[in-house]
Amino acid sequence: MKKISSQSFKLLFIVVIIFSNYSFGKEFQKLFEITTPMNQVSNVDMAINSSFDILIYRLTGLNNLSTIKQIAPSVKAKKEFLISYEPISINDEPYLVSRFNKDSLLQKLNLLNIPIIGYNRPIIMMLVKIEDGNNSPYILNTSSNSILDIQIKNILEDISTTRGVFFELPVFDLNDLKELNNLTIFDSEKEVILPNYEFDFQINLNVAQSYINKWSITGDLSSQESLSFKSTLDNLRQNLNNLTNNFLLSFQIPDTQNSIKFIVDGINSYENLVNIQEAMSRLMSIKSVKINNYKDNSISYTLLINGDVESFMKQIEANPSIQLVEVNQNIISALLNY
Repeated sequence: MKKISSQSFKLLFIVVIIFSNYSFGKEFQKLFEITTPMNQVSNVDMAINSSFDILIYRLTGLNNLSTIKQIAPSVKAKKEFLISYEPISINDEPYLVSRFNKDSLLQKLNLLNIPIIGYNRPIIMMLVKIEDGNNSPYILNTSSNSILDIQIKNILEDISTTRGVFFELPVFDLNDLKELNNLTIFDSEKEVILPNYEFDFQINLNVAQSYINKWSITGDLSSQESLSFKSTLDNLRQNLNNLTNNFLLSFQIPDTQNSIKFIVDGINSYENLVNIQEAMSRLMSIKSVKINNYKDNSISYTLLINGDVESFMKQIEANPSIQLVEVNQNIISALLNY
């Protein structure tokens, strides 16, 4: 998610391709790398086991034990997909970073006909109004730092990392704050904030303290009754996780196959060729690649893909290395962004 500058607004008018059901999405680059906390009673095998389960949760969108057992029924089987692991320290706490083999794991998932979600991941804009009873109501943003703010941000960060999604908060400058402070009862905060951002989904929440240590959530996620501070945060985490299931499933690569022609311009060197191969390796719907020709710094491919042209375009749009140029039926033209 990014704030759109006035220059970017001008560029939007230059874009010649208009897509229905457009998805902004963003590439989750460390998709096959999991960082797991290790406490004093944990060992490496337990951390690897947990990391693998989190990875499958990320790739499929659902926490399904039977699916995990289909893929790897034991810790030994899970370790066969492991490339490397290393202990690290974050804020003086021990963690294990596990990196898994993308190709062998995707091959296994494909063999079992288990649908996946690729590197292209949803951007979820959070518009959260805080009424803590101590301060004037305000919108949770990247700079706010009360105890409640930090706790909510930690929940968003944990779910983002575990599930492979992007929860985003607004970034306010002095002009934004001035405009928000001058709103009347007839004005909408959403109308002021949301047009400045690109996102796939948006969640509106109001978190309020009605009595001492009694909190309620209204909006897109509503609590049935006032709860303690801790219970309110636990409830928020659970409900955001449930919503994330739906968000991710909408990004699932369709279980159909199509053949398309893919033309990439801007291939001027061997390094460019390596770059486009690396970029295409992150387009996970590609089943097979055939190079048709290389001419005038342009490579033409025939690709067999899972899904359709529209779902493939969404993956390209999320890939920072490739710029989509034109689409004509089953022919996609793109430019290498190097």
